[in-house]
Amino acid sequence: MEDPVELADAIVPASAEQTSLVVVFFDDMKGSTVLKEQMAAASDEQAFQMLRKEHDALVTEVITRDGAGEVLKSTGDGVLAVLYKPSVAVERALEIQERLHTHPHLKVRIGMDMGEVSMESGGLNLRDAFGRHVDWAARAMELAEAGHICVTRAVYTDAFSWIGKRRIAWKEHGPHRVKDGDPPLEIFEPHNANIVAPLERLRGVKVEAEVPETTTQWPASLAHPDAVHVARSWEAVARDGRDFASGGAGMMYWFKVPLGGISYPEGFRNFLQPALENPNVGKIRFLLDQSSPLIPKVWAELVLPQVERWANDLGVPYKLEPEDWCGHFEAEGERKTSLGWVFGDLSQEYTPCFKLFVADPDTDHPTAAEAQIFLATVQRTVRFADGSMQQVRIPDAVLRVKEEGNAGLLQALNVVANQWDAMFR
Repeated sequence: MEDPVELADAIVPASAEQTSLVVVFFDDMKGSTVLKEQMAAASDEQAFQMLRKEHDALVTEVITRDGAGEVLKSTGDGVLAVLYKPSVAVERALEIQERLHTHPHLKVRIGMDMGEVSMESGGLNLRDAFGRHVDWAARAMELAEAGHICVTRAVYTDAFSWIGKRRIAWKEHGPHRVKDGDPPLEIFEPHNANIVAPLERLRGVKVEAEVPETTTQWPASLAHPDAVHVARSWEAVARDGRDFASGGAGMMYWFKVPLGGISYPEGFRNFLQPALENPNVGKIRFLLDQSSPLIPKVWAELVLPQVERWANDLGVPYKLEPEDWCGHFEAEGERKTSLGWVFGDLSQEYTPCFKLFVADPDTDHPTAAEAQIFLATVQRTVRFADGSMQQVRIPDAVLRVKEEGNAGLLQALNVVANQWDAMFR
């Protein structure tokens, strides 16, 4: 079989060139040489060629459907293709993974990178691509095992907030290289958690991330410096919020948190949806500031409809009981999560915006308290359903606080939450 990395390096541009910003897709029938020999011994080599044609047809159908991308060429035991949206590219790669999951012979590995590449056309069709992003997509594929997908940070960053399939999970593998001398690539693995577990380790060489020297001195009272973590930038805050909601347990309080971060579909998926889907979270409670008329408007017109769509899409039976100053959403059936909210005048409340996980008194499940404190926010303009443009605030820095060494701070936040607790059902 041809080495896809060498193949990508060997591409030579033709005269009819253009550049495009695309997601570069490589896949490979892992173990094809051994499989070819086995099938030839069992029947004949034509059986393997039929298998390869089955692979090509499936991959081409998935990639080109709805104009999502184009297959440029065969690499012998796989294809080189381009797609135009990173979120769609990841979803289509996962669809290939899912459709081949139970196949008795076909197992493919997939690698993707995104960036501007030179495109070579022949007639009306694209037939080749070259550039460093082609090389990096090939190297990402080389790091994967059969049945798995590896993408670079560029694909992950753009796809993470826009993925529409809720069953997609991500594993961050960190910087890797295929072999010594290659530039390291930050690799992420999307996977359907219902059918496949992510790789424990990749095939290449793990590269230790450089840690900048710092002169920060931790207070002697802080016995566990890792218990405090700062996330900055929208991408980091979104990732941290998703981890916080999906990995926590007990009751989750949102106190005076600006709703900008959940007024977009990707914000809902990053912050609230993971908590709704987390079986270890029994209650989610919002304490909302009604001193700004925009907050109730955002809640009623953007947040609650997204909660209802989420439940309807999953077929989750629920009760929704909104009132003027409070309300309650409760998932029924197998899901027992309840979402409650209370509006109050918080204009004179100087407690910072925070999210808090604490033990649920209605369960015996032990819970380690932790919190996110919002350190800063940025303003964005949102178009509402009535066509009006409004300013909302979106968090762009978060302080993650865990219980070790910070029990006093977490207790203080819990006291604030408990002052309002009687208003919830």
